Amino acid sequence: MFLEIPREAEKKVKSGRSAEKRYMLLGFSGWPDAGRVASLTVEYFARALDAEKIMEIDYSEIHDLTTSRPFVEIRGALIERLQMPGAAIYYWMDEEQDASLVIFSGVEPSLRWREFSNLMLDLCSMLSAKRMYLVGGVLDQVPHTRRTKISAVVNMEHLRAEMKLSGLDLTEYSGPASIHSYLMLRAREVGVEAVGLWAHTPAYMQHPNAIAAYHLAMKLTELMRITVDLSELKMMADSLKQAMSRAMEENADLRKIVEEIERIYDEQYGGPLYIT
Repeated sequence: MFLEIPREAEKKVKSGRSAEKRYMLLGFSGWPDAGRVASLTVEYFARALDAEKIMEIDYSEIHDLTTSRPFVEIRGALIERLQMPGAAIYYWMDEEQDASLVIFSGVEPSLRWREFSNLMLDLCSMLSAKRMYLVGGVLDQVPHTRRTKISAVVNMEHLRAEMKLSGLDLTEYSGPASIHSYLMLRAREVGVEAVGLWAHTPAYMQHPNAIAAYHLAMKLTELMRITVDLSELKMMADSLKQAMSRAMEENADLRKIVEEIERIYDEQYGGPLYIT
């Protein structure tokens, strides 16, 4: 099989069944990763938790290289390195927190979604995961000067109330789908709860949005009931706020765009009750 879980990785994941809080966290780069919010969030979780990389996924048979091309480095006409799209799986367990977590970080596959989803669901089964969380970023007319809007998608009816009580917007959408939707429906078929969390990021922001990633990470820790040191991510978010403030001071057109989006946003949500 081209998508197969190594025996050592399987053994490691199954050891997490003894924890009370068992989850899978997935973030895909590419189309569902506006502002690189998903990538920033899952990569930060893996690093901050010191999660162990237990396997890598070969994308040679599940990805069209013309849609997400390999990255090449050429120095003085000599090809030095070619980095192919791929993904990594991480595992973390903490006895004090009584929690275990499998983290996926990688490119959204463009081919063979069923086979890929089977692999993710096998990992869920090995962990006896209580829930799957998928994170993404979506471009929106929102200002970076307000707390990040996070909307939820769920695969089971009873999850709607929980997400609403958690302060999340319930998504209303019709249009092209990412692998999130497919994987969440497959999870429902086998009885696994799945929640998609989408951080809304300003269309005018060119930087990776650490502000949105920070708010998304806070919401994840709240829902999972685990502790993750988010101080480094907060510093990244604060640094971005400062960079955006300087850019607005130097660029009158950008400042007008942000102020207009703030006005519309505040009219819709009742004013700036919170500032990032």
